[in-house]
Amino acid sequence: MLSMQIAECVPGNSELEGNQVLIAGYAHPFEFEFNDVTSFLLTPLLSQKCRHPTPPPPDQVISVEYPAGVDITTDPVWVTGQIFIRQSQSVLAPSIYRIEASEIVTATIPDVSAAE
Repeated sequence: MLSMQIAECVPGNSELEGNQVLIAGYAHPFEFEFNDVTSFLLTPLLSQKCRHPTPPPPDQVISVEYPAGVDITTDPVWVTGQIFIRQSQSVLAPSIYRIEASEIVTATIPDVSAAE
């Protein structure tokens, strides 16, 4: 699969390994469940120039684990937690990073735009 070949070429930033981070993005659950979601992908805003945008590169996709569970909406979120380089492949997209989240809160669009 081409997406995994691309992921293998993107090693991730080793300086981030184990750091506490605060990052904004959009949550995409692995399953068609939106309540008490404990695992999801965090992605940047996808281009709406096309009805079927291509997934972002693997180094812009973060797999998030949040044991407390969160309700997923179309709003962006702020994710706080510890980040690790953990290459993975899901049905949605490959990712290079994984965050063990300690907090997830809803973000506003100006907040996310300013963080870019």
